[in-house]
Amino acid sequence: MRIDWLRMPMGGYGWTRLLPLVGAVAVLSLLHIPGFRPTALDWVVALAAALCVLAGARFPLTVLLVQCALVFAASLVAGAAREVQDLGGGVAQILASVALGEVALRRPGPPVWIGAAALTVAASAHAFPLYSIAANVLIIVLDVGLPVLLGTFIRTQRELARQAELRAVEAERRRGWEVGAARTAERTAVARELHDVVAHHVAAIVLRAGVARHVVPNGDPDLLDALDDVHSIGGQALTDLRKLVAVLRNPAEGTDPALLAAADLSTTLDEVLTRTRQAGVEVRAHIDPVVVDDLDTVHRHAVWRVVQEGLTNVLKHAGPGAETEVTVRRDEQGGLLVEVIDDGGLGATMPPVLSGASPGSGHGLIVMRERVELLDGTLRAGPCATGWALRATLPDAMARVAG
Repeated sequence: MRIDWLRMPMGGYGWTRLLPLVGAVAVLSLLHIPGFRPTALDWVVALAAALCVLAGARFPLTVLLVQCALVFAASLVAGAAREVQDLGGGVAQILASVALGEVALRRPGPPVWIGAAALTVAASAHAFPLYSIAANVLIIVLDVGLPVLLGTFIRTQRELARQAELRAVEAERRRGWEVGAARTAERTAVARELHDVVAHHVAAIVLRAGVARHVVPNGDPDLLDALDDVHSIGGQALTDLRKLVAVLRNPAEGTDPALLAAADLSTTLDEVLTRTRQAGVEVRAHIDPVVVDDLDTVHRHAVWRVVQEGLTNVLKHAGPGAETEVTVRRDEQGGLLVEVIDDGGLGATMPPVLSGASPGSGHGLIVMRERVELLDGTLRAGPCATGWALRATLPDAMARVAG
């Protein structure tokens, strides 16, 4: 059976608020003078005071005043009847002391002093006749003072904890703002350098290549093709630089890079191979079209960048006239293998391919390694028997294709 009607009045501490009810029954049943049974009034006062605890989270001061009134009324009735024991008033007084602590915890200020005064009056009326005045005063001080001190202490600790949490959140927010400002300043500085230095020189190269093309309109065809290629590549580089500068200055307005479709990777790789061949490098490609066309978008970009960076390194370090092999296929473990090997003239005395080779330290290799490792793959670069070898393995690529 659902008892949702208890949720509103019970509030804080939940079902533990039923414990005073159990305690009241236990006190009345066990803790009484032998030969003197609790009266009906004792049961009414004790159970009423215990039931009031259920509403202590919502109305702590009201609960305290009701319990004080029960203590006072039980004392008057017990005094008029000259009863030896007043168990109901005793239970109500203990619960009123607990309620005062909750008032100090939840309602600081005037409600605490009102509740303390009410409990003092009720406890004075419920004095123990067999005790001395000093003893009764001590009981009142303990009943009133300890709950106020304990409730105030807990409330103070909660407030300190809340303030510490707010300060931590504010400090984290401030650090985030400072990091964001620093990154913005760094992006702006990089964008300025790209625009003022790199873009300026690339623009000069494109301009001079165009001038040279018009100055020698009937020159050597190979020279004219090279000038056209320089002009085209330089123009594309300028376009990419402008996009990069725009993104660095304002990332929110930057456009996302175009994603390679399933049928675009083969075409893009052919363009990279063609440009490398035009630069004077002989490239032999062993690219499995079935494997390439079935890759997902992330792995397609990884393959493209690894091949592009590998061939760029061949141009930079091996130079024109080098022979290069590009391989994209399944490896022996069923994963994806991307390999670029050149004959850069390091000689046959070098170690076997990638065996103990030290990893490359160039920025391009660092970026490639990060990209491959994000896909749980590995990238190795180092000297081989014929020159230099770059090998990337992506173990999950073919598993995703098969799935």
